[in-house]
Amino acid sequence: MNGKDISGFVLTGGKSSRMGTDKGMLLFDRKPLVLHALETLDEVAEQTMISANDSAYDQFSHPVVKDVYRDIGPMGGIYSCLRQSITEFNIFLSCDTPFVPSALFALLLQHIGNYACALPVHDGNRIEPLCAIYRKSCAETFAELIKNDCYKMHDAINRLGYAAVEIDKKTAFYDRHLFFNINNLDDYKFALRYIENKKL
Repeated sequence: MNGKDISGFVLTGGKSSRMGTDKGMLLFDRKPLVLHALETLDEVAEQTMISANDSAYDQFSHPVVKDVYRDIGPMGGIYSCLRQSITEFNIFLSCDTPFVPSALFALLLQHIGNYACALPVHDGNRIEPLCAIYRKSCAETFAELIKNDCYKMHDAINRLGYAAVEIDKKTAFYDRHLFFNINNLDDYKFALRYIENKKL
């Protein structure tokens, strides 16, 4: 497969109640978090877009996909992006996980096979449905769940069936904070310290 078969989508998540502001716009290593995620996906996708409902994201020179259904969490964003996608394979990356490298998605693409989606699994059985690859056909399952007022991502991926790709210390790009996500101010401060220490 080549990049023309792949679209990338950054999930911004809107205004976080725990952070108190839009996480995608937080400065991280001198750039907004959303821009870090866009640059990561640009390395592996033909076209990268932003899942957001705020016009502030128009400034980043990438198409913005608004939610068809508002206020139902990540499922609403992923469903809306899959509906708009014209490619079979679609990479999703949450903007609040700044340590995820493009190499992760290259690995997931290698393992998706005939599965509907491919997700990283780490630290036992922890899965990351917001740093994953979904086929466009997954939109049908998301639509059905949304119609039945079921918005849990775990319900969706269990129904879809997925390739579980183990990420551990043997993985070339492994980092113990690979899937660290910024939920609140303390997380943000930790991530800033961590990135500065990595530069030393």
